Amino acid sequence: MTDPSEMIAWLDRRIASAMTWMDEHGKGSKRARPDHEIEAKAYDIARFEEIKGAYLKALKKREEAA
Repeated sequence: MTDPSEMIAWLDRRIASAMTWMDEHGKGSKRARPDHEIEAKAYDIARFEEIKGAYLKALKKREEAA
């Protein structure tokens, strides 16, 4: 299994990357992309955050059981 700190760092980088993309290409930006691309990126951000939350919850549960 991937080291938990490495997994959390990876998720944080994915979230940050997607948020940067939204800043650069989201609605209201100078280089706005089509709505379907913006919606897909927003969906990706929400799923990565959901995965991170579930992962952290599982780690906490595992640590408490140990």
